[in-house]
Amino acid sequence: MRPLRVLATCLPDQEPWQLTTQDGHHAVQLASRIQACGKLGQLVEGVLRNLFDVQRLANGGPLYQAAIQRRATSRRVRRAAFLQSEDELRETLEQRKRAERLPERRAFWELVRIVMTEPPRSFVDTLRFLCLRAMIVTGLRIGEVVLLPADWQRTRAYYDRHGQSAGTQGGYAQALLLRHFAEKQQTPTSDSRVLFEKVQYVPEMFRDLLTETLARSVALTEPLRRTLRQQTETGRLLPWYAEHEVVPAAHLYPHLTGNPFWAAMDSAQRADLLERYRAQFDITLLQEMHDLQRTSHARQPRLDSAAYVYLNRLEKAMRAGEHPLSFRRADGSVMPPDVRLQWSQTCLHVGELEAYLRAAVPTKLSDTAPLPLMSGQLQSWELLFLGPKRSLAEERDDGICDVTRVMAVNRPDTGFVANAIGERPSGESLFQRYGQSPEDQRLHLESHMLRHLQNTELFRLGVADTIISKRFNRRSVTQSYVYDHRSLAEQLDQIELPAEVESSLGEKAATVAKMIQAGKASGPLVAAFLRIQANEGDEAAFAYLKAEADGFHVTPYGHCLNSFTVDPCPKHLECFTGCRHLSATNLPENRAHLVKLEGKLVAALAHAEARPATALGRDNQIAHARVRLEGVRKLLASANGELPFPDGPDLSVIPPRGVLDD
Repeated sequence: MRPLRVLATCLPDQEPWQLTTQDGHHAVQLASRIQACGKLGQLVEGVLRNLFDVQRLANGGPLYQAAIQRRATSRRVRRAAFLQSEDELRETLEQRKRAERLPERRAFWELVRIVMTEPPRSFVDTLRFLCLRAMIVTGLRIGEVVLLPADWQRTRAYYDRHGQSAGTQGGYAQALLLRHFAEKQQTPTSDSRVLFEKVQYVPEMFRDLLTETLARSVALTEPLRRTLRQQTETGRLLPWYAEHEVVPAAHLYPHLTGNPFWAAMDSAQRADLLERYRAQFDITLLQEMHDLQRTSHARQPRLDSAAYVYLNRLEKAMRAGEHPLSFRRADGSVMPPDVRLQWSQTCLHVGELEAYLRAAVPTKLSDTAPLPLMSGQLQSWELLFLGPKRSLAEERDDGICDVTRVMAVNRPDTGFVANAIGERPSGESLFQRYGQSPEDQRLHLESHMLRHLQNTELFRLGVADTIISKRFNRRSVTQSYVYDHRSLAEQLDQIELPAEVESSLGEKAATVAKMIQAGKASGPLVAAFLRIQANEGDEAAFAYLKAEADGFHVTPYGHCLNSFTVDPCPKHLECFTGCRHLSATNLPENRAHLVKLEGKLVAALAHAEARPATALGRDNQIAHARVRLEGVRKLLASANGELPFPDGPDLSVIPPRGVLDD
């Protein structure tokens, strides 16, 4: 009944005997689309054959044969799996090489949005934003950008031969250079710990952005730099006070923890101060906070709850005998253990406190050790991206850090940036903290991807490989090409032919000419072109290419530049068996085809060898599989552009037919 319902659906206003061949064909097609396996279509064909044709119900003659003929003529044209449409080929050409080394597009632009537009919620996040801005603009390695010096700016002036500024002649009067310490510059005899000072030219388009970014970094970290310098030069931990001085414990609390709130304060006033400080991280507000607390503490001596907990723990550890530190009165006398402490009158001896800190909490000590240079040393306080060390008040308790008073100053390391972009699964990344959607919050990228991206973009914009290599402190241009991830289409776009030559060659021959100049093609046609170019000049070589390059094509296994101006190659799917015109490529699609083919040939060879020695055709099958397997493996082992079978046969030539051939 179901096939009859399909026929009735196709003929809602006709009688069964009015059915035509076109109606029958339409019903078969409809049934085939309804059921993908084709069974329903076959049932409809059976009804047409066994019911309508056998019983001669239709006036239009036999319906089954006509439906079968229509189906045969309308059957879609099959194509080989490796053939691609124009859109698929365009997409393949636009795919970048080794794209996994480049940042994901969404992750990169989300990072740019965060560091350029989002207001940072903490002092440390502000430094991370600025550091990542510098990385995006300069392309420096993560270890190079975190060790940028505070004295980063260098300039170079340019003059003409008469001593006049080049700016008056239409050039650039001055160039901005970024002083930094480059990695991977060691010589066989140098110490691996030594820093090598280099400079990098800053493009004019990034001059204002980089200057603003690094100037802001210098201003933010200046209090920390001042503290670290005093600690380095004096060898003290609390250089704000004399070593023999006795200081109220509450006043020392901001130095020990970085938390600026040591005295009790009205919650509304405190929230207002926090909001104002986080707007610009203006250090003048830190002094205002301190002055307000001193005033309120003088009227009503009460400690902030966090300061009270901290000092109370210190008292318990002291009474337990864990350290020799003692609480003192303002005159310096030691307070007996059984005396109830009044924190407004409790003091600490600075020298004793420093000795306790060195012994009990070495991880809270500032990084004062210098870094070795080729000539001299770089002091830690000369670095740019200094930060508070283990600032729990800000990073854990959602507070702020008093960078003017905190005693623990940290020299930056790679984790400062790596954790921020999710390169290391440690802590909360900037994507998790500032991402706009759940998908954005799951993003991450590797810091070195930014260097790969800038290298590729410079190539894409036509910058010379020597300039790129010099920008990234490389000793040769070879490494710059390792970082080149342009697609083939982008590479060919950068190659320019004379306008009259390109117009005369046509699109296909011009593409071949560009591939030859880029070293991306080889073969007899290329060899002949280069020979004619060397002997007779460019004009004759391009004329030859115009006539011979019409048949240029790409096989599933490599490039072929043999000329096929009349007939296509009959063996273009078997060129791996030793054709002299086949040129190896490093395209992932070609290698995937070859690896898959190698597996099939290995299986076929094993199957043939497993047959009995007396089996018919066994030796021919083994020889056939071995020849092709050797060809595939030789092609896989060949370098890009290399001819794996230079002395092989020309498979495009059809062998002459004998009298016994069919």
